[in-house]
Amino acid sequence: MAKTPKLSYTLLLLFTGILLSCSSTKTPQNKINPAAQSVQRDGEWWNQRHETIKSRLKSDPELILVGNSIFHTLEKEDRKEVWTKYLDRYRTVDMGISGDRTENVIWRIENGTLKDINPKVAVVLIGTNNTDGNHYVNISTPEELAAGIYKICDLLTQKLPDTKILLVGILPYGYKPNHRDNINKATNKLISTFPKKNSKIHYINIGHTYIDGNGKVNKELMPDYLHPNAEGHLLMFEALDADIQKLISE
Repeated sequence: MAKTPKLSYTLLLLFTGILLSCSSTKTPQNKINPAAQSVQRDGEWWNQRHETIKSRLKSDPELILVGNSIFHTLEKEDRKEVWTKYLDRYRTVDMGISGDRTENVIWRIENGTLKDINPKVAVVLIGTNNTDGNHYVNISTPEELAAGIYKICDLLTQKLPDTKILLVGILPYGYKPNHRDNINKATNKLISTFPKKNSKIHYINIGHTYIDGNGKVNKELMPDYLHPNAEGHLLMFEALDADIQKLISE
């Protein structure tokens, strides 16, 4: 009789260990992915920008640009040639907001950005801020970031079923090899497979446009090694133009 409690206790410990082991193996699968959540940013300027974008929808755009500062900076005074040469013909609405991550774009899509429009093409370029450890606490893994980008594409498909998506690979970053750029490149490999999952998605990587003869980011086109300047933006839409025209004419 005295051995029974010891045996029961041993079995209890063994059973508890098995449960904990199973639980620990399932945790990563059940982990919430911040990059695929819906997050409204703080700041009056951000909300004003969101409202400004919504006010532009009355133009009945054929083309929308979904992204962050890489699109937002198209509204600088020295980018007018990009508009006259490539964008005005489609009544383009620029939906870029500086500093946005995938989760912020998801919130905007769910809160009026696409209301009452039916564009032929949505160009999506997003993700580099998700890998920025200097300005954000959370850095996405390639898998998390790819899932956030896919959610954006999926929401676009749900809300704009007649719209084709031109998904642009995350642009190169930095003047030398770095962890952030490595995550971006790994993410691009994952998102390049999205057309197999969703026929509305068409993937293109134009990163080579910004690489010089030494294999580094060209400072003449990206002075801060992140944002295209006026010439860099012209080259961007020169590289995208044939795909945009093809998708709009289909």
